[in-house]
Amino acid sequence: MLGLLARVAQAALLGLVGWNLGTSAWGWPRPRPAPRGDRSRRFRVVVPAHDEEAVVATLLADLAALDYPADLVETWVIADRCTDGTAAVAASRAKVAERTTGEGGKGSAIQWLLDAEPLAPGEALVVFDADNRVPPGTLGRLADELDAGEDVLQAYLDVANPDGSPLATASALTYWAGNRMVQQSRRRLGWPADLGGTGMAITADALTAAGGFGGGLTEDADLGVRLALAGRRVAWVHDVRVRDEKPEDLGVAVRQRARWMAGKRAVARRYAGELMRAAAARRDPGLADMALRLIQPGRSFVALASAGFTAASAATGSRLLLPWPVWGAATAAQLLVPVAFLARDGVPARYLARYPLVTLVAALWVPVRLLSRTVDRWYHTPHTGAG
Repeated sequence: MLGLLARVAQAALLGLVGWNLGTSAWGWPRPRPAPRGDRSRRFRVVVPAHDEEAVVATLLADLAALDYPADLVETWVIADRCTDGTAAVAASRAKVAERTTGEGGKGSAIQWLLDAEPLAPGEALVVFDADNRVPPGTLGRLADELDAGEDVLQAYLDVANPDGSPLATASALTYWAGNRMVQQSRRRLGWPADLGGTGMAITADALTAAGGFGGGLTEDADLGVRLALAGRRVAWVHDVRVRDEKPEDLGVAVRQRARWMAGKRAVARRYAGELMRAAAARRDPGLADMALRLIQPGRSFVALASAGFTAASAATGSRLLLPWPVWGAATAAQLLVPVAFLARDGVPARYLARYPLVTLVAALWVPVRLLSRTVDRWYHTPHTGAG
C-alpha cells in the first residue's frame, strides 16, 4: 500500500510538471498587440502609497511624461496611514486622498477611494505601486487593448533592480520566465492571466461585475478570481513593461513572500472549489487552470523537489521512488525550458548565465511556508528607489 501511495503521489507531481510545461508552449510565439485605437478613453490612475516618500515622486514624474492626452487622465495618490511626507511630496503632481483609518492593504485603500470618488461610465481604473517606473506609451497601449474589446488588463511586470543582489536577480529571472510561460501563454489560450497588483487596468463595468476591490493579504489574487467567475478575463499585455522594485534583503523578501503565500492560501480555500465547479459547468479549462495555479507550490520549488527525487532515486534505488531517469528528465526539462523562453524574450546572456540563482527562490519555499502560517495582517514592503 505504501508503495502504491508513493507512486500515485509521484505521478501526480509529474502530471503537474507536464501540465505546466505543456501549457507554457502557448507562450512561445511572439505576442501580437491590438491595433491602434482612437485613444479617447478616460483613465483614473490610482497609486496606493504607505510611507513611500522616497519613491513616489519618481513615479509621478513618469506619469506626467506619459504620451497620452492629459485631459483624459486623472491621477490620485492614496496616502494610506502614512507617517512620512508622502502626501506632501505627491500634492504637486496629483490629487491626494489621505486615509488615516481602516483595514490595512492596497485593496481596502483603493475601494475606500472608489467609494468616495466612483468611476464614471466609460472610465477605466489603472493601478500602479509607488515604486514603479512606467514607460511613456503605457496608457496608449492599454487604451488600444480596451478599445479592441478587453476590459481587464495586466501589464508585463518587469524588475527595476535585477542587479541589486543575488536574490533580486533570482526574483527577476523567475518573473521574466513566468511572464512568458504563464501569463503570455494564458493570453493565447484565451484563459485568464494573473493580476499582479500593479500595472493593471480595469473598466468600471468589469469592476462592478466583480463586486469591487476587496481587502485581504493578496487583493490582486482575490479580485482576479472574482473577475473570472463573473466572466471577465484578465488579458496579458506583454509589450507594456512596468518596472517594479524587488527586495534585495533576505528578511524583507521572506516577509513579503509569506504574506503572498498566506493570502494565496486564503483565496484558494475560498474559491478553488467554486472555480472547479464553474469550470465543469461552463466547460472552461481556464477556470480549472486558475484553481490549479492557486493550490500548487511555486514552479521553482517543484523543480527543486524533482531534483531531490532524482538524487534520492539514483542514490538509493528505492522501489518507492520512480526510476531516476524519469525524475532526471523532468528536472532537466524544468530547468532548461525556462532558459529557452528567457532567450526568446531577449533576456541578456549575462542573466541567462545566472539562471542557477533561481534555486534561491526555490529554497525559500519551506521557510516562507512556515512563516506564512503566522501572517494575519498586511505587510508593507519598504522601497528605496533602487533601479
